[in-house]
Amino acid sequence: MEKEQILKIIESGETQEVELKQSFHSSQEFSKIMCALANTYGGIVVIGVNAKKEIVGIEEDADVLQQKISAAAQAISPPLVPKIEVLSLQDKKIIVITVQKAMINTFHTFQGVIYVKVGSTLKRIEGNQMVDFLRAKQFLCFDETPSSAKMDDLDTTKIKRYLSLRKQNDFLETHSVEDFLVSIQLASRNGEIKVKNAATLFFAKDPILFNPQMEIKLVRFEGSEQVKIVSHELVQADLIESIDRSMAFIKANIPKSIEIENELKREERYYYPIDVIREAIVNAIAHRDYFSKDAIQIYVFEDRIEITNPGSLPQALPRELFGTISVQRNPLTYRILRDYGYVEGLGSGIPRMINEMRSYGLRDPEFGIYEAFFRVILRNAKSELKPIKSHKDLNERQLIAIEFLKKNKSIKTKMYVKLNKVSLATATREINEMMKFSYLKKIGSYKGVYYVLKE
Repeated sequence: MEKEQILKIIESGETQEVELKQSFHSSQEFSKIMCALANTYGGIVVIGVNAKKEIVGIEEDADVLQQKISAAAQAISPPLVPKIEVLSLQDKKIIVITVQKAMINTFHTFQGVIYVKVGSTLKRIEGNQMVDFLRAKQFLCFDETPSSAKMDDLDTTKIKRYLSLRKQNDFLETHSVEDFLVSIQLASRNGEIKVKNAATLFFAKDPILFNPQMEIKLVRFEGSEQVKIVSHELVQADLIESIDRSMAFIKANIPKSIEIENELKREERYYYPIDVIREAIVNAIAHRDYFSKDAIQIYVFEDRIEITNPGSLPQALPRELFGTISVQRNPLTYRILRDYGYVEGLGSGIPRMINEMRSYGLRDPEFGIYEAFFRVILRNAKSELKPIKSHKDLNERQLIAIEFLKKNKSIKTKMYVKLNKVSLATATREINEMMKFSYLKKIGSYKGVYYVLKE
């Protein structure tokens, strides 16, 4: 580590990733510290700095001290191999110990206890915190956990439909439904059949009975604020039906625009690419934290759609790699959705969403990564438009003209009349209104007049 870098670290003081120690007091203390750093974000320990952040140097022989540090690291289970450096600062020797963050699906203990760093404090993991810690480390996956459901609670028709999808229609001729669920790891057999949560998410007769948190709240608001509710629906169904009903609600609550190819060809299309909406919903269902009691929320506004699911990114997925690789919080759920053709598992979903929004002439999706939830915002073309009046948007005819201008660069009053099947007087009035509120710019004079979008 560079001297300038370590000086800045010392000056900043202790944090979740930095410990400053005047001396090596005890092997146990350092075992706990290194264990905690590895279980959190990794970090460094600097020996030879006092509580006032003054460099006092080490008193012991550096070689002896390195041996003690190595022994403390070996006392951790599984053992750590930290990087140990001896540096000279202000004519004094200090030791810098660098501890790497534990890999996902790995954690360390000292004398049977899990330690973590919370801020600059060392903390033992106990009680309910143990469950949260193991979930974060993906030692506990909700969909792989046994459910209280019995085989009678599952809908055989749904299972047979899934078998047909997998082209295994003849499986039940020689095997039981229980055999099938065990073969695809949706149940275990140890004397008796234990159904896993994933099976109830897809195949339960009453999925909400076993997973009340799997609700999806759908709301259509008037305008762009969460004030007046226009329509709403609470979906309480298996995951496949949940996707279908969510898509149906959104399609019923988003308008269509007129796609103008030329003056003779007009085609209706939704304000958003439907595949992008479906991808966002499937991602929310596949990656949500099912240990959370909160529901997925899908809000439809005049200018955007917001899809929010409980659970941030899995610890195994760094923010900088989001959208480039696929990390599965719910591996069984993910696999079944893939069988249904909803996910590919190759990390291509996010880039595909971005490309489709761009090809639609819309802004990139916005991804909000928070501590306890994840949000996708899809904005339509109206989010780019200025309102003609307070609380008033462009009418349908004016939007058709905007769409035409995006492709054809200019429009004349006669074309406005032809596109919208209105009188010359109506066309003139609506074009003047669009000019008044800075949508259009008038070019030319008399019979040569035409209009372009104002920059």
